[in-house]
This record gives sequence, structure tokens and C-alpha cells, in this order.
Amino acid sequence: MSVLQGFEPVNPASAAGKAVLTVTPRYMRFNKNTVQELEAPNYVQILTNPHTKQIAIRECSEADPNAIEFVKPSRKTASVTLNSPVVLNAVLRFFNFPPVADDEVAFAQLKGMPFPDDKTVIFDVRDCRQGVMKKRGRKKGVDYSASDQGSTPRHAA
Repeated sequence: MSVLQGFEPVNPASAAGKAVLTVTPRYMRFNKNTVQELEAPNYVQILTNPHTKQIAIRECSEADPNAIEFVKPSRKTASVTLNSPVVLNAVLRFFNFPPVADDEVAFAQLKGMPFPDDKTVIFDVRDCRQGVMKKRGRKKGVDYSASDQGSTPRHAA
């Protein structure tokens, strides 16, 4: 019996955190871990499921009729921001952002469930965290839950 029986090696190339999608009325941003989970594809499809209120992203080829450029081959990308009106309109129908001051932005953060064999990450809108951030960073202490959409903020402790 080896002293290392049952141990598994840690893969330094694997994603270190959770896949997160941040949606605002003006853009959607996939964090670095999402890009790493998908292995930084050049093109993806964005899919929505109105029945389950889920958003999926999966790798595809440039020839796919629904291909969206994701990671440019010449760049090493940390996160990817999409602001295409067609993509945003498809995703924003799941959200009802509260009105905010001019120097603030309402947002929703969704944690992703990766499916590496399918090169897909699925985000569940029903389990999102909503809040308000300053245009340059999060506003501390104010959160909206997904079920409180459009209501007054509750202050986090």
C-alpha cells in the first residue's frame, strides 16, 4: 500500500473558481473561469431556455449560423464582454432591473454549471444574485434577490 493511495493530482491548468455571468442592461460579461472552462473558444453559441429560465454558452465553429465571436485568436483573454443588441435582447427578457441613479448600474450575477464534455456552461436565472454597483465597482451593502425584482433594496449586514 502506497502512502499516496487515494490521492489525486491537482491540475494547475484547470479553472480555479466558479463560472460567473454578470448581466447589466448594457452588456453581459463572462468571467475568466467561464472562458477557461470553455477552453477559450473563438466562437460560441448563446442559447436561452424560457421555460427553465436558463442561459447556456457552448463552443461552436465559425461556420455555425448562430456563431458569436468570443475570444479573438490574437488575444489572451481574462473575461469576455458581449454587448450585441440581439444577444442582449434575448437575455434581458429574463430580468427586471430596478431604476438606478445615473452613477449606478443594476446587475445580476449568475453562477454557471460547467459541462466539460459538451464544452458548455449553463447559468440558471432563478438562482441569480441581483444588486446595484457604482459604474466603477460594486456598491457595498445593497442587494436584490431574484424574487425581489423591482422592489426596494435590502441592506446586507
